[in-house]
Order: sequence, then structure tokens, then C-alpha cells
Amino acid sequence: MNKLTPGKKRFVILNENREIVRNWDSSGLNWKVNVVCEKCNNGWMSDIENDHAQPAMTELIAGKLDIPIDQKRADSIALFGFKTAVVLDHLRRDNEPFFERSVRHEFRKSLTIPTNIRMWLTGFLTPGRGEINTLYGKGSPGPEKHLELYVCTYAVERLVIQIAAFKENGILRATSKNNFSAVPFCPKIDPGFVWPPVDILRNVDDFNSFSDRWGNVIATF
Repeated sequence: MNKLTPGKKRFVILNENREIVRNWDSSGLNWKVNVVCEKCNNGWMSDIENDHAQPAMTELIAGKLDIPIDQKRADSIALFGFKTAVVLDHLRRDNEPFFERSVRHEFRKSLTIPTNIRMWLTGFLTPGRGEINTLYGKGSPGPEKHLELYVCTYAVERLVIQIAAFKENGILRATSKNNFSAVPFCPKIDPGFVWPPVDILRNVDDFNSFSDRWGNVIATF
């Protein structure tokens, strides 16, 4: 990503009210968080970056047009998306991780993405930016019915990935009330999809609205 986005970088960390809590300048994308051991970071996680993320995502990040995305390419993007969502979830130091240890270890061993994960792709018109928003929610829409969710929305240059994880009890399906023209790609992408989507996010406000769309959920019993 440093090669695709040369130049000085400015990092800004916001709280849940989108108020600045920390910011700094850097010569590159070098922010490190101590949530992954060196062996994993330089081993199987590095393999995801080199073997899946870079070949599958580089053209999309760079804003190339008319790029076919088949299921193999979608699966590679999904590996990066899930890995990123798990790492970012661990930034909440005072909370239990959303994903159980058994799920994380199975992903490390077999790169199996849990069945309670869904992902979407869309484009981003605003150049020269990276954005990450995370959202957590839980509720009980009825007796013995419980829903807990974690949503990670990740943007780099022209590419936006949204990862939504659900823990459901007594609920058949949960969907967002807000309609965005994002393309579902995990667990399956529609055959013949060509990047970019017809409708994309135009600015940071659009990105934030897209990130927050799971703040209103329709639960089907």
C-alpha cells in the first residue's frame, strides 16, 4: 500500500463520537499495534498479504476499471478482510474479543472464514485516503431472541470492504435498514461481476453513513 500511495501520511484516531483523540504524521503506513505475535505476523498472515491481498486488491486500490472479480479473487479479498477485522477487534483492550479463540485458531490453521460472516465491496471516489470504522451492537428483539454484531468497514484509496459478523439466537436473518449499492462477495459473489460498481461512495460522509448502516437492523424471526 505504501507503493500505491507514496508520500507523507497523516494518521487520525477518533473515538465513538468521531472526536479526535490522537493524530500524528509519518513518512509511510507504519502504524503498529501489538496484538499479533511476530511468528504469525511474519508467517501465515504475511502469506495472506503476499499470496492473496496484493494480487487480488492492487488493481482495485489503484482505481483500475473493468476488472472482473470471480469467486477465486473474491475469496482472496475475503481472507484479507476477515484477518483485518479480527486484528482491529483486538484493539478494544478492555473487552472480550468478538471472535472466540477456537474460531481464530481454525482460521490460522485452515484459513476457514466462519459461516456467520458476510462481506461487501464498493468503491470510493475520494483519493488519497484510508478509513477504518468499527461498530458493535447487541439487542434482544423478542423473548429468547438475541442478536450481537460487529461490523468493520475498511477503505484504502478506491476500494472499500465491509465485514459484518453476527451472533444470532432465535433469529433467522438480520439485514440493514439502510440501502447502499454495495456488492456482496462473501460467502458468494454473483458471476460476471466487473469492477467498479455502478454506484460508489463519493466522500467521507458517504463512507461514514455506509459504516453506520448496521446501526438500524431488521431482524427476521
